[in-house]
Amino acid sequence: MKSVPLRWLIVTPFVVLALISGITMYFVSTVTISNIATSVGAQYIKEVENRIYDRVQDFMAPLSGIVELNLNAFSHRPELLDDLTQIADRFYEQATPYNQMTFISTATADGRYLASAQDPTISGKHNIAANFINKPLTMEGFEYDPVNFIGPKILSDATFSYDPRGRPFYKDAIKENKMTWSDIHPYYGYPTLGIGLSAPIYDQQGTLLGVTATSIALIELDKYLESLELVEGAYLFLAEEDGALIATSEQGELYRKADGVTHRVNLNNHPNTTLQLASQTLTPGTHKFSDNGQEYLYFVRSISLKYGKNWLIGILIPSAYHKSLLTDYTQSTIIITLALFICIGLLGSLIAWYIGKPIQVLNQAANSKNIKSIQLLPHPLSHVSEINSLSQGLSSMADTLSDIMQNLEKKVAERTSVLQDENDSLLENSLTDELTQLYNRRGFNQILELALNKAQQSHQQITFVLCDIDHFKRINDEFGHTAGDIALVAVATNLRNNTRASVDIVARYGGEEFIMVFINTDVTQVMSRLNSIQENFKTHPVIKNQHITMSFGVVHVDAGSSLSADDLIEQADRKLYQAKNSGRNKIIS
Repeated sequence: MKSVPLRWLIVTPFVVLALISGITMYFVSTVTISNIATSVGAQYIKEVENRIYDRVQDFMAPLSGIVELNLNAFSHRPELLDDLTQIADRFYEQATPYNQMTFISTATADGRYLASAQDPTISGKHNIAANFINKPLTMEGFEYDPVNFIGPKILSDATFSYDPRGRPFYKDAIKENKMTWSDIHPYYGYPTLGIGLSAPIYDQQGTLLGVTATSIALIELDKYLESLELVEGAYLFLAEEDGALIATSEQGELYRKADGVTHRVNLNNHPNTTLQLASQTLTPGTHKFSDNGQEYLYFVRSISLKYGKNWLIGILIPSAYHKSLLTDYTQSTIIITLALFICIGLLGSLIAWYIGKPIQVLNQAANSKNIKSIQLLPHPLSHVSEINSLSQGLSSMADTLSDIMQNLEKKVAERTSVLQDENDSLLENSLTDELTQLYNRRGFNQILELALNKAQQSHQQITFVLCDIDHFKRINDEFGHTAGDIALVAVATNLRNNTRASVDIVARYGGEEFIMVFINTDVTQVMSRLNSIQENFKTHPVIKNQHITMSFGVVHVDAGSSLSADDLIEQADRKLYQAKNSGRNKIIS
């Protein structure tokens, strides 16, 4: 029998074991990395999808909010529709904060129509459109006048016959007898899509008064998707449930005209073959498909808007993106692992006995779960330089780790303190109006509920005051927005000076509107303070020798009685409206 050298007898099993372990690890790593890569891609998609979802919800929220607000006002106060001229100011102020808002309108049952309107592609310039000013059922455009509301006629605007009762927004709202979305459609003469929301108006007896509606241009959503920075070869789209496109990250058409007929671009007929393939799967969830050898991770999420409208977000990411992130790392890991196994085999066969005891000491120290055990290792631990170096290295690492842990605990404590201060500051900022340092609407809503509950439990009376600056827009127009800000700060100071800081509530409710809530104060005293506020404005000009006035709507709730926050605001708003209509600079209680 042929003899075998002891060296080979020892080395061979270690080498074979190293090779088997390396090959096994290669296949296991390949599967694991594939799963990790998919998770990385899914996480990236989730982050992008959340940004788009939040943007769409914020973008569309004003549409339903304004219709609900106007529907509530006109249903409970049908007299507002007797003279549509008076609501031009209301619509203009509602539209001004929203660049994307193209129309806010009301059409009455007798065919009168009034709207605040702007060019769908040029934001910031709102005008008034009406069909009853000079001739019944004849649409004309007018400049907005802050005093008379409807200013000079815009000569460049076309004049044409217009009966809103025959228009889709009016007929659809009456037919459905509820909040109704219009079909997404291109604006006539403008390169953008739009969508509208309308609702029928009934009085308390159920008599049809008309229809109120809003319309919004969707071009901003298309621009937003195009502006997002994506990995190479990725696509985004926003579409209706049937695949009709609303916006994409591609700079392509969203609708086409052929033979005078407008057709929406659908995913299934899009020039991009990848988007065509995506149209075959519009079910919310995560999907995979391949286009010309390129694999894609495809995610679809449904966006539920108010009143039954559902859209879809689609995100397509090339699989090569997230797999390439880890490919190089995988190869390096496998090479290093194989080399390590080979070295272990060689060292184990040559010096297994010689290094056994010091390695056992190292193993016990490492598994003791105590850094001190490593720091207290003897030096030198072995006459083999590598083992001795390993011992010194572990000791050095233990020392470093001990220092790091001490510093980390200190930094964590410091960072925790900083984060707490930042959180406190953020909470205060989220509840406080930056300009006036009063409660903002969010802060007011929170503290009002507490105040109402406390007043009801303690049987305290409450006086609720809603007020705003008369002709505030004229101040901005004549003296600039800086002057307007100075006026708002002056009003806040005046209101604050006439309330009790630790008892009463003062808030900027929005724009030039303020709210005061007097707790357990006789209504006579409240009226005296309001008169004091008016007197202060008479004797103290706000800016450039200009005096301002304010109108007040006052609601008093006796001790033991209760009204919800919404009821208080609604009643105060009605009285404020009376003060405005009776000449301004009035207190109506």
